[in-house]
Amino acid sequence: MSHYNNQSRPNRRKTSPGSKKGSGRSSFLKVLLFYVLPFLAVNGLIFLLVTSRPKGEITIGESKDYISTTMELRISSLLPITSMEMTLDGTPVEASKTGSKTYTAILTNNGGLEIKLTSLNQMKNTLYEQVNVLDDTPPSMKETRFEEGVLSFFLEDTQSGVDFSSIYASDEDNPDILPLSIDRSTGLITFEIKKENLTVNAKDKIGNEMHKTFNPQGESIEESEEEEPEPEEGGEETQ
Repeated sequence: MSHYNNQSRPNRRKTSPGSKKGSGRSSFLKVLLFYVLPFLAVNGLIFLLVTSRPKGEITIGESKDYISTTMELRISSLLPITSMEMTLDGTPVEASKTGSKTYTAILTNNGGLEIKLTSLNQMKNTLYEQVNVLDDTPPSMKETRFEEGVLSFFLEDTQSGVDFSSIYASDEDNPDILPLSIDRSTGLITFEIKKENLTVNAKDKIGNEMHKTFNPQGESIEESEEEEPEPEEGGEETQ
């Protein structure tokens, strides 16, 4: 009679090398996705918030009257701005908030615009812009000539333009001398110079005024004074 051994044998399954590798790769991906990447993202965000400096863009508008213009500041920072200081050549400028991240101000002078920004994380930044669209200079005199007692020159103002009705001259005897001729298309002006010095006066269309004095020889007194050399210090006087 045959005897069978009914004792159960342990079920031994062989694990293939490929299965071990797959399990290890899965564990690595879980650690990467659920621990490493979130850690890097959170710390990166914290670093960004702590070190982020306030940013903005300044736009200077065109002036229609050459007397005033509009400045617009657009904030592009991630964090809100807690304080802002705006000056034009050192003079404080009042700005109004016109949007969630937009400020505007009216400027009435040319010069260097400086805006100091402070962010919620106390980081600071300074923005600079040059304002030069306003007319703050009088008309300029070009190509001056003097022939047979007649002074001629061109008047030019590249912004608001020359106010030709404001042009007159004066000397010791007459405080109101009108030009001999005015050519508004070219800006050519002529005056007669007699025995006395002649002072020419002219304005641009917003009131900037020019004064220039010429002697009876048609020479500009201001330019003669500028070109006159200064005496050397310590020099000996000639007898």
